[in-house]
Amino acid sequence: MLARHRLEIKYGLIAVLLLGGLIALSSTEALSGLNGVVDDLMEAATDVGFIGIFLIALIANSSLLIQIPYTVPLVSLALAGASLEKMVLMGVASGVGAGFGEVISYGIASKVLGRNPALIESSLFQWVRRTVLAHPRATPFLVFVWAASILPDDTIVIPLAMMRYGMKRIAVPLFLGKVAHGLGVALIAYYFTSWAADSISSGVKTDLALGIIIAFVLVILYQVERTRLEAKAAASEAGEAGAG
Repeated sequence: MLARHRLEIKYGLIAVLLLGGLIALSSTEALSGLNGVVDDLMEAATDVGFIGIFLIALIANSSLLIQIPYTVPLVSLALAGASLEKMVLMGVASGVGAGFGEVISYGIASKVLGRNPALIESSLFQWVRRTVLAHPRATPFLVFVWAASILPDDTIVIPLAMMRYGMKRIAVPLFLGKVAHGLGVALIAYYFTSWAADSISSGVKTDLALGIIIAFVLVILYQVERTRLEAKAAASEAGEAGAG
């Protein structure tokens, strides 16, 4: 059990140590100099603009298997004091970029993924297949809800791509779901930081931004290492099969 989840345990411990250290340093005001750097980064985030947020979301969602937390810039914008109007605009930009990225991701998956026996036998694939066959009219709604939620998009995109569900049928609900997700994150971030502005000090808000940045980097490193290990394991299995 532990061996199977050693990568998750490794990054969980790193996160606990780093964020625990951040809290300890913050309590002693040892980060006062670094806080100015973080404040500058948050101010720069407000200048990213519609195109920048769009491109970040597009690139992040065009990748298969590696889940990049592309909504972090929205949280940075909110922490930097962006207005409600700007947060809505940036949320839509993030959602539109993510929508196009997910459609591209589905197109790539439908072309490069074969009938992988390991994936076909997985419980997730079987559940998606049964749901699509039993409730074909409800499938677009399922795709929309899945895309709008915090669940990993690949867990629905990859099975549907393997089933050759069809670009025309998945594109609209997938796109609209990501727009709803981006707008939802933007509004939650705005109202949370508006409450926080009246409830916590600016120093704590800056420390929170630094914690989010650390978590963002750790998530990316975890995804990259997990993908590398999975690719290595797949290559090893293919080599053993060829030798047999």
